[in-house]
Amino acid sequence: MEANNPQSMKKEKLLEIYKSDIDQGLSYEEAQKRLETHGKNVLTGKEKVSPLKILFRNFNNIIVYLLTLASLVSFIMDEPVEGFAVIIAILVAVVSGFISEYKAEKSIDALKEMTRNTAKVIRDGQIKEISSENLVPGDIIYLEEGDLITGDGSLVKSTNFAAIESALTGESESVEKTEDFISEADTPLGDQKNRVFTGTAVTRGNAYVLITETGMKTELGKISQMIQSSEKTQTPLEKQLKRLGQLFIFFAVVVAFAVTLLGIYQGEELYFIIKLGIIIAIAAVPEALPAVSTITLALGMKTMAQNAALVKSLPAVETLGSTTIICTDKTGTLTENQMTVTDIYTKKDQEIYSVTGDGYSPQGDILKDQKKIDQMPDALHQMILAGVLSSNANLSKEGQEYKVVGDPTEGGVVVLGEKVDIQKEALKVEGFERFAERPFNSNDKYMVVGFEYQKEKSLYIKGAPDVLLELSDLSSDERNSLSKVNEDFAKEGKRVIGVGRINNYEGSHEEKEMVDALKGNVDFLGFFAIMDPPREDVKQAIDEAQNAGIRVLMITGDHPKTAQTIAKKIGISNVDKVVTGKEMDGMTKDELLETIKSTAIYARVSPENKLQIVDVLNDEDEITAMTGDGVNDAPALNGADIGIAMGIRGTQVAKDASDMILTDDQFSTIIKAVKEGRIIFSNIQKFIYFLFSCNVVEILAIFIAMIMRLPVPILALQILWLNLVVDVLPAMSLAWEPGDDDIMTQKPRDPKAPIVSIKFLVQMLFEGALIGLGSLLAFYFAIESDLSLEIARTIAFTTMAFGQLFHLFNVRGQHMFVHFTKNIYLLGSLVISSLVMLVAIYLPFLNKVMYTEPLHLNHWLIVLLGSFVPTLLIQGFRLIKNLVINQ
Repeated sequence: MEANNPQSMKKEKLLEIYKSDIDQGLSYEEAQKRLETHGKNVLTGKEKVSPLKILFRNFNNIIVYLLTLASLVSFIMDEPVEGFAVIIAILVAVVSGFISEYKAEKSIDALKEMTRNTAKVIRDGQIKEISSENLVPGDIIYLEEGDLITGDGSLVKSTNFAAIESALTGESESVEKTEDFISEADTPLGDQKNRVFTGTAVTRGNAYVLITETGMKTELGKISQMIQSSEKTQTPLEKQLKRLGQLFIFFAVVVAFAVTLLGIYQGEELYFIIKLGIIIAIAAVPEALPAVSTITLALGMKTMAQNAALVKSLPAVETLGSTTIICTDKTGTLTENQMTVTDIYTKKDQEIYSVTGDGYSPQGDILKDQKKIDQMPDALHQMILAGVLSSNANLSKEGQEYKVVGDPTEGGVVVLGEKVDIQKEALKVEGFERFAERPFNSNDKYMVVGFEYQKEKSLYIKGAPDVLLELSDLSSDERNSLSKVNEDFAKEGKRVIGVGRINNYEGSHEEKEMVDALKGNVDFLGFFAIMDPPREDVKQAIDEAQNAGIRVLMITGDHPKTAQTIAKKIGISNVDKVVTGKEMDGMTKDELLETIKSTAIYARVSPENKLQIVDVLNDEDEITAMTGDGVNDAPALNGADIGIAMGIRGTQVAKDASDMILTDDQFSTIIKAVKEGRIIFSNIQKFIYFLFSCNVVEILAIFIAMIMRLPVPILALQILWLNLVVDVLPAMSLAWEPGDDDIMTQKPRDPKAPIVSIKFLVQMLFEGALIGLGSLLAFYFAIESDLSLEIARTIAFTTMAFGQLFHLFNVRGQHMFVHFTKNIYLLGSLVISSLVMLVAIYLPFLNKVMYTEPLHLNHWLIVLLGSFVPTLLIQGFRLIKNLVINQ
């Protein structure tokens, strides 16, 4: 018992298919049978990933395996200190990864909450209120203004019925519904005027609805399934760090293999070769990399949060900086999601006034010729008065937010009245008494209300401009002139409402008598031009995004003309053509990809269409950010590389499906976050540059020492001390580096490009080699000066440490010796790391553990020469290179 495409069937046919009756509904017995067959009207979720699984997943890492092997061999070879030190390195890596991955997935729970409500249902001929989870296909439910709709169904009887579906379709206006409308099979949700859907709400009138789908078969259930089936792919940074880890392992294996062959060739003992292999493995792996990357991303997360961008996962912080395309919803993201009167035309004065202020906030002025009017003309006052009196919506304030109860379009008129002190409650006190109302209906397209004031009755009419013009007492020329004004407003994507009145009404409150009084007698007052306006910050943010090489696509459930008008106002590129969801349904992936390259506006789209766009872009390795606030946005938010939800107006479903929440709902906050993400990636490159170069220093010194048949210049525990103690704070301090001034005029980085390019790798190897050579020469000089092996190793150990600290200035690039005031943490880290090295050299306890000896003044001269000269050479090479390039 199920109807395919119920939107294209008449109500009689549907009642027959579902064996239901509009007056009797279902019997309790039949409803119970269907509940057992179809299940409860709830959304089911997928099994959540447990924290334990996340923890085990972080242990499943090639770097962890290599370090674990090194630790086991250390214990076997009776080197417990080294073994425990390596275990500490493992724990740092695993815990850092666990923290970065641990993220609660609540999207499905939020969707479930949207269906937990009550419903007024007809059972055995009586209306009963039941839990919505017990609704079944075939139930007849009764809906009235303010009700949340808890099942998908078709109207079978309605009176002046309208519903707001913005959470599901993205359209900001109420949708008029009637059982007499028959939709085509492929009609988009926003145009199915004979259907209602779970998660939407009634804004006007009442209706009886035949439930056709419940639970996971509803449109909301389909969205739930899309969220469950859409798996998050690895972020660009996660992919790059994984490749980098593989590079480090490959590097370690190659070097260790070469050292082993060299050791065998030189006739070294097997014990010595194994010991040396452990040292090489430890030297090749940047143990601090997971910790430093986590700290850097956490810092970026904190900075973004301070700027109203709440990022929910660490990798998403950097993903923002890699964004190549922003797919943005219109309603509530680029616009206020609050219908606002923007223009007024008064017929009597033939004047056009503009209205300032956005959304439902009652702050704003009326302007004429861009200047605030000092005194309101009578024609303007009478028109606004008529609009407010003929509106049933009400404005309320909750905390700092204003909300409209009722039809959003009427709400815009009521807010206009508040701006000029024409308030509904005050009018009642003043003596305006309503005596009759003829509600709006989709056939006549107008509503009439009757008011009595000072013993005089008047009728106020509000509705479609063409209808009111036909009912007015105007001449043909006047109607043509006013029609032109209406068309001009409509071309701007604005919704136009006509307002009129009849003074000295002498009839009764009977509907027929009021309607008869209108014909040819309406005193036409003028037009209200209403639209969901763009947010103030959006145009500049769009410009910044496009200057940064980021394409912006508008993807909305709204009308194509409205979407195009808004896109032009805010400066989106490629807006000459609009593609609808219906057109997308007939496209192949390749056709859609070609369309995306030249088209930026997609209107009347379904949740499937949004996810379709994101999937195509992901297949092309674009880094896609998707913004939104509605339930309909959740699958695309979940499927995009970075999902961005609105924090104030966003639904809980959208927030839980996203990676980032804008706590101020400002589109410009996204661009600030992108900038921060780009700075973070730049800084991640810097500390990788620093850590890898430092590892090269240690490996090269050991390798060359073997070739020269010298003793090993540095021990395993000393390498761990350098990697986990000395280098960590300087590497972390790079997280506070200021970004380049032109960072937001640069193109997005190629998502396919490795985090360490060949050029970058050669540079790191070369500079690391110079620093390593300085340390080795210092060690060689100490050996040749007949100093003890312990002193010589301490000199090499110390030279490496300070050579790496000086290398920090090379890593800073153009900020080498400047802008310390912008990064005081760097200076602090240098001081602390230097003190840590002094402790390792002069503290007796650590002398025994680390196999170090206190150094004298003449030893320090060797250290300073061996550590600082390589940095001078590196800077000298750069200076020569720049001079050659600039010539």
